[in-house]
Amino acid sequence: MLGLVSNSPGLAASDALKVAIPIGIGLASAAYLTMKAVASDGFGSDKTIPIASLREGDSTHDKEFYEDQDAFVERCQAENGDVFGVYLMNLNQIVVSGPLVREIFMNEDFNFGDSADQLTSMRSFLRPMTKAQVEFDSRIVHGLVRDNITPHLPQYTARIVLQLEKNLDIEMAKYRTTNKREDGTFLVEKPVTVLQQMVANAMATVFVGPEIAKDRHVIETFISAMADLAKLGGNGKARRHSVWKNFVRRTKHRIRSPLQNHIQILAEAATPVVLERRRLEKEAEAKGEVYERPDDIMQKMLDSFDKHHFVDLEDVCGYLLFLILASVHTTTDTSTNLMFYLAAYPQYIETLYEEQKEVLDQIQKEREALRQELLAKGEAIGDDLDPNEDRFLSAAAIKRMVHMDSFVREVFRCRAECLTLGHRARKDVTLSNGMVISKGLTAIINMKSAHQSPNQGEDVTEFRPWRFVGKPKAATKAAADFLPFGMGKHACPGRFLAIQELKTIGVLMISRYSMLEIQDPSKTKQILRSRIGTPTISGLIFTERK
Repeated sequence: MLGLVSNSPGLAASDALKVAIPIGIGLASAAYLTMKAVASDGFGSDKTIPIASLREGDSTHDKEFYEDQDAFVERCQAENGDVFGVYLMNLNQIVVSGPLVREIFMNEDFNFGDSADQLTSMRSFLRPMTKAQVEFDSRIVHGLVRDNITPHLPQYTARIVLQLEKNLDIEMAKYRTTNKREDGTFLVEKPVTVLQQMVANAMATVFVGPEIAKDRHVIETFISAMADLAKLGGNGKARRHSVWKNFVRRTKHRIRSPLQNHIQILAEAATPVVLERRRLEKEAEAKGEVYERPDDIMQKMLDSFDKHHFVDLEDVCGYLLFLILASVHTTTDTSTNLMFYLAAYPQYIETLYEEQKEVLDQIQKEREALRQELLAKGEAIGDDLDPNEDRFLSAAAIKRMVHMDSFVREVFRCRAECLTLGHRARKDVTLSNGMVISKGLTAIINMKSAHQSPNQGEDVTEFRPWRFVGKPKAATKAAADFLPFGMGKHACPGRFLAIQELKTIGVLMISRYSMLEIQDPSKTKQILRSRIGTPTISGLIFTERK
């Protein structure tokens, strides 16, 4: 059933020809498409869609947008209504706002992957990950998360917490030793590097199991693969559509994608572990015993090998790497931003700390009551009620920390880029207001209209961390008024794992540090609105709890 990988061959001559032959055609095609894009207005056939005016002296909307996203979107919407065209990131795009946003997410004729690929050539980059599936957009990844991660999240939480704690202490000890200041605080120049190690190690234990997670080369390749992925997006004004740049990227990725090296490293580390697991399984079967299957995602994928039509172990590792990339990249990024929000609003740290203590105190009392009840009945106290585990950060404990949940959701709400989550039309689509978004155009979402709508409560332009306390608006709830994870059946299936990990990181930080400060306060506003993948532009100063 399971074919193990062999050494990956180099680029064969026939493969090289497959790349070389289309180059001449591709160059001509790229030039033609570029001229065609410039020559046409590019905003589709529906002339009822207004086009946002340009400032005097501007040839695109990029400069005004990046100077002040909120002001730009507010001006355009006031002048044009909920639907209007903009020339942004070297693309003609249709901004969709308010109630119409739901129609973009729920209509299958709009595709997020098409839009992302247009800007980044993402699909050619990811192609080496999948052997079994012709289309990477298949629902297999969604199903792997839905079936194998989300239902088992409570049992994975203990493993994740222990790994996060371990790596937090290891990484912070380095800075405490080398960057300690006279007042006892210490500086971490690049907090993202600490969080990379924390998240990569925690995710490795869940996805590939503790044996493989111990291999430092595997952890390093996860972090390196994340860096390769981040390069696709560009930063700020560099994130612009280019027919030529995408052509070069796709050609290069056809020859050799950086991910092939990462997949090979993971496959080489996994091979002896899988072989040993198979040996133990056969040994148990020969003895008539039930084999105790390892509890990690790799094993669950191997057990469903035929169901998903995997080709070999390398194919399994490709999908594993994608899952790890998605979780490590986004969770590292958002947890870094969470740390900066804690630093920007230090007045809320003690409330979060007190909540943490109160929740753990209450759980300790409940567990003690259960122990006393068992003793009164003369029954034995099991390992699940070990007093040493009373104050452990279980999934149940983290769920009770409603202020932390609200804080995390508010960070997402305030941080979101004003225009993002583009969806490209695969055919002409008529919106409920009668406007038509033509095939090939991208409908880009006005997040400001959703995240700063009146139904968010008062002072929607301000950061109010307790905004959602006592309301049925958990940080995992994807809806029309909370769009970081999308909505509908295409909503991010990994959001439950991501939010659980984010809250755990927040709890661990405030349990150890009474104050976080931004090293360069002048960069605060820019940092708090930074988009995913933007490099950290300031360090953080940590004050340890006495």
